[in-house]
Amino acid sequence: MTKQAGKKKPTTSRTSPTNSKTPKIRHSGSNNMLLKWGPIALLGVTALIVFMLRLRLLHIPMERDEAGFAYIGHWLLRGKSLYVDMVDNKLPGLYLLYAIFTTLFGYQSLGVHLGLLLANIVSALCFYLLVRDLYNRFTAGLATAFFILLVVSANVSGFAAHATQLLLPFVLAGWLFFFKGVHTDKKYNFLIAGLMLGFAFAIKQQSVVFCILAAILWWPIRLYWIKITDKKLPIMEYILMGIGGFLPLVFIILYFMVTGRMDQLIFWTYTQPASMAATFNMTRWELFANVFPKVIKDFQLMWFLAIPGAVLAYMSGFKKSAAWFAVMMAVLGLGSVVIGAAFYSHYFVLALPGIALLTAIAVHYIHLKAGTTGTIISLALAALLIMVPIIRQSDYFIKPNYITIHQKIYNQMFPELELIGEELSKRVKEGERIGVMGSEPGVLVAADRFGCSKHIFMYPMLSDPEKSPPLQTEYMADMKACFPEYIVWNTVSGSWTGGYEGLQMFRDMMMWVQEHYTTTGIAEFRLNAPAVMVWDGDVQSHQSQSDQKVYVFQRK
Repeated sequence: MTKQAGKKKPTTSRTSPTNSKTPKIRHSGSNNMLLKWGPIALLGVTALIVFMLRLRLLHIPMERDEAGFAYIGHWLLRGKSLYVDMVDNKLPGLYLLYAIFTTLFGYQSLGVHLGLLLANIVSALCFYLLVRDLYNRFTAGLATAFFILLVVSANVSGFAAHATQLLLPFVLAGWLFFFKGVHTDKKYNFLIAGLMLGFAFAIKQQSVVFCILAAILWWPIRLYWIKITDKKLPIMEYILMGIGGFLPLVFIILYFMVTGRMDQLIFWTYTQPASMAATFNMTRWELFANVFPKVIKDFQLMWFLAIPGAVLAYMSGFKKSAAWFAVMMAVLGLGSVVIGAAFYSHYFVLALPGIALLTAIAVHYIHLKAGTTGTIISLALAALLIMVPIIRQSDYFIKPNYITIHQKIYNQMFPELELIGEELSKRVKEGERIGVMGSEPGVLVAADRFGCSKHIFMYPMLSDPEKSPPLQTEYMADMKACFPEYIVWNTVSGSWTGGYEGLQMFRDMMMWVQEHYTTTGIAEFRLNAPAVMVWDGDVQSHQSQSDQKVYVFQRK
């Protein structure tokens, strides 16, 4: 929807964010009402379904990554040092967000998922305003409906507060301020845009693609598409954006230099992830081919419509800057997946704003070209795109089951690990530690106890023939020095890596455990049902039916 321009500023060639050449179509009164309120109605219904799902998922037990982020964020505010007392391969911004969530909303799954809900609301609001300003309300309503449905879907682990979910508010807010600066010539918008995009990078490295896009796109916008005619090239906009973008990273570097931990920052956020990525047995294409069908399952039509949407963006009367932005958001969002260590499904979250936008542009094109019935056809198609995945995945969208979700997505016993942690919180005194064999920080979060080792994830210790052995030695030394009353061992290879039982480190660890500990608890996997859990005297009479178990050992 174009806005009525008042007096045109003499300093710019722009009249409004939306192209005045967008084709005008005559509509009847009923069609005008449908055009105005149809997309908003679809967005409202979709938002209600998504919001109700988010409420139902507030208490879903945290999966492995969430628990690790919550654990680090929580203990950061209690005197522990990142990359020294607790190690992981993400940048500090992510742990800062988790520290805020667990402080404001509680150190449990509810607190983390309230933070995720807040992030999703901010993302949706920024996305709607951005698309409305660049295109029109019709496209904005549909694109936002597609976006919020995609981002919450189980296909991309939308129930979990992954870094990709939490950086979206900053990416989308950054682009909102970027284009506000372009269209208003107010330079402070570029500083804010840079800060937002810079902090997104401080959350997860993959978001650098959007920082690069902003650095490149500014030039054709100011030189050709929305140039300022009566002034020199406003290079100060670019400088301010660059200052804002680098500030979060500069602050991080200075902090770790001052605290003498720069080597640890580089190792855990660059050297180790790069080393781990090189150890995958499958090629990038094989990883992509394995994961992508799961990402688009039941959303195929929405994803496929984005392909013609990339062409129609240039044929719908939108400004060149808007058309290029839509296409590059999708392309670079998909490209960001390659930067990660693997093609995990939640990495594709960064492509969803671009995919949702291109799909909405394709639907909007039908509205433009199909005559007086175009609005009805386009809205009916949009409703179909929304309803198909909801109906086909009604067990998730309408009646989510925590056990089923974790088993289907991860084949792991995260709910049971949370229960084990809650039981240990009653048995382990405050101030004492818990040993964990496997990548299960969820036990430590549920118990609200600190772990014996700084290595809360096993993968870095097992993936690199050169760098992993010293980490294994360090881990074993930590466990033996700690000599905790309780140790939790997840036998499932997903908590370690395939074939971990054959490692000398593991065999040595088990010999030490068998010498000093006895089994006091077992959780055993059951398909589509809660695990069987036994404690203390019931352990001896337990009849095993599965190799997937979690053992709890107590010191003799």
